Amino acid sequence: MDLKSIIDTRRREEPDLFLFITVFLMVGMGLAMSYSASANYALNTFNDPFYFLKRQFIWCVVGFAALLLFQQIDYRIYIRHTRVMLIVCFVLLIAVFIPGIGKSVKGSMRWIGFGIISLQPSEIAKIVVVMYLAKVFSSEDDGVANHVIQLLIPMLVVGVMFMIILMQPNFGTGIDILAVSVMILFVSGFPIVYILTLFILSIPMFYLLIYQVGYRRNRLLAYIDPWKDRFGIGYHIVQSFIAFKKGGLLGTGLGYGTQKLKRLPEPHTDFIFAVIAEEAGMLGTVFVLVIFGVFFWRGMIVSLNAPDEFGRLLSVGITLLIVVQAFINIGVVSGSLPTTGIPLPFISYGGSSLVANMIAVGILMNISKYREVVPEELKLTEGVWK
Repeated sequence: MDLKSIIDTRRREEPDLFLFITVFLMVGMGLAMSYSASANYALNTFNDPFYFLKRQFIWCVVGFAALLLFQQIDYRIYIRHTRVMLIVCFVLLIAVFIPGIGKSVKGSMRWIGFGIISLQPSEIAKIVVVMYLAKVFSSEDDGVANHVIQLLIPMLVVGVMFMIILMQPNFGTGIDILAVSVMILFVSGFPIVYILTLFILSIPMFYLLIYQVGYRRNRLLAYIDPWKDRFGIGYHIVQSFIAFKKGGLLGTGLGYGTQKLKRLPEPHTDFIFAVIAEEAGMLGTVFVLVIFGVFFWRGMIVSLNAPDEFGRLLSVGITLLIVVQAFINIGVVSGSLPTTGIPLPFISYGGSSLVANMIAVGILMNISKYREVVPEELKLTEGVWK
């Protein structure tokens, strides 16, 4: 009999303060850079240079409130509700395509509009997918014979969600979900041969989704040689390179960058890292890399100390969701990856992304509260706990 299933063997401690400070620094930097990147555009468009700053500040308050709330909720409660949350996410993802409910912005149907407030369901879906995979892969199995079934059903769920998100279109978020799903598979102990087989089988699909779609093919060609058509498909990435060059070591100073003035695309969202590179220089970009490295380190510490397999996989998944998204954004802006629209976590302007990430951190901090402790009277034999 597994006593862990009926007895809570966890010891409660204080949440990871280091993790909270790291997130606080990133959000603070995000406020400053969002204002710097958007002030000119906000003044010309809304006659108010603080238009985006005020909205981002409100979302920061909402985000920290959500973080503190989810920090108090025992993470094990999600085990009982993952299927319901998954169904709700699918409904919301499909709802963006319904006229009158979905909200189109620059040709993308990613949002659900509620008056002046917009919700991006894919941001919440990322967290729910990680919860679902953590639950499925933390369950006991009867041996290797069941691995194929345990792999196919969750991957089918992830695949369907990926296709819906791709239709919005939101390729960057879809890739983030797929990458983290594969990493959770690896961490959960699945044989590497299954993961490699899954990767090989997916190659034709990615060929069709990338090279056979006009604008994605152009982005890939621009990634290979942006200077070949520097005023056409390579324009945006070339402007990003120029921002890095202008920034040098110390940068031009906060607010003194020029690439954000109708040169960089979405300077306060997707390309905010280029604004940091120009205005804060190489030291600013290194600081961003270090702070995300610290976040990854603390997330892995939480995972290693988690009292159960569900907590371990959930903390790994949440940490990787944020770090992989940051890696994709920074890779795109620096020309290391083909262009795709995805914000830099905690730093880019955007309410749905910020609040969703703060909820994820709240869950991570709740996991950090617990350690496993087995009372002496429960320490039987190693075989009992297995």
